[in-house]
Amino acid sequence: MSKKPLISDLGEKKLIENIIQKAHFFQKDYFSTHPQIKDSLGDDAALMEVDSKYLVSTSDMLLQNTHFPRQMTHRQMGWKIVTVNVSDLAAMGAHPRGILISMGLPRDMTMEQFNELVEGILDACTYYETPLIGGDTNESPQIVLNGTALGEVNKEKVLMKKNLQKGNLIVVTGTLGMAAAGFEILLADDNDSLKKIELLKGEFVEKAVNHALEPLARIKEGIIASESKIVTACTDITDGLASELHEMLKPGNNIGIRIYDDKIPSHPLVEEVGKITGKKLHKMTLYYGEDFELLLTVKKDEIGALKNLMDVYVIGEVTDSAHVEIVNKDGKTSILPPGGYQHLGGDK
Repeated sequence: MSKKPLISDLGEKKLIENIIQKAHFFQKDYFSTHPQIKDSLGDDAALMEVDSKYLVSTSDMLLQNTHFPRQMTHRQMGWKIVTVNVSDLAAMGAHPRGILISMGLPRDMTMEQFNELVEGILDACTYYETPLIGGDTNESPQIVLNGTALGEVNKEKVLMKKNLQKGNLIVVTGTLGMAAAGFEILLADDNDSLKKIELLKGEFVEKAVNHALEPLARIKEGIIASESKIVTACTDITDGLASELHEMLKPGNNIGIRIYDDKIPSHPLVEEVGKITGKKLHKMTLYYGEDFELLLTVKKDEIGALKNLMDVYVIGEVTDSAHVEIVNKDGKTSILPPGGYQHLGGDK
């Protein structure tokens, strides 16, 4: 008797591809005839035309047992559910306009914990200038937070992740691997590792842990990129650089990406944390995720103009290889495998 396939056999990315394929089949009339819906399935957020603008909407869910390390406070949980949703708006170049938060809460949660959670949500809403406009509550065996963020962007300025053009440069808005270092520090549980971590610069350890527990969405940079009209494609780095690079490729054409290992920006102590905890720098910067930086493409002759607007690091270029490639420090080019954080199993 053959075993029925499980969703964990596929993993999150392939499940989403499955949903998109079914949606295109069952909802093809919506995408072809609906006067407002733009087919943006598979991008960072959905787009609906409203006059000369797009209403941008996105939804993300976080579970206590999956997403929140034990050291994370309830306030930080609230902060993160807003940040992960707003980050998708940033990737589209949208101005945040509101967020709805639904909460599954354990019966034994104290009022103090609940108040901290709500205050974290509201602190983040204030920081991102995004009002909390609704939501729902229900009982759950663990904390479950689901956000739906709404934004707005002019139609001619919206950023999409698959608008790659050969010769464009690939850039990121900040260093990578800091969240990986933070989580590795938080997860270190043997005395030898903890003692070695204590020898690192205290300021770095604090910064790395804060980066993991209280991430910041690049909403300002997303809006600047949108307003500049020189950025050709954009996505946010939440599941890891390698994963997001593969997400930017459109099947069926020959557009590819080449990045350079020695150009991937990272703090030098990220590698030191990796040595202590048994993680290679390559894995921490390419596959760990949770950095919430933006991954952008820009025409080569416009990179100077972009650098005048914000801090960015050039890490590669768009090619016609139809693959994601990486050039190592010895100049050898190889295929960069997909991977990164996935829910529901799947290839890491």
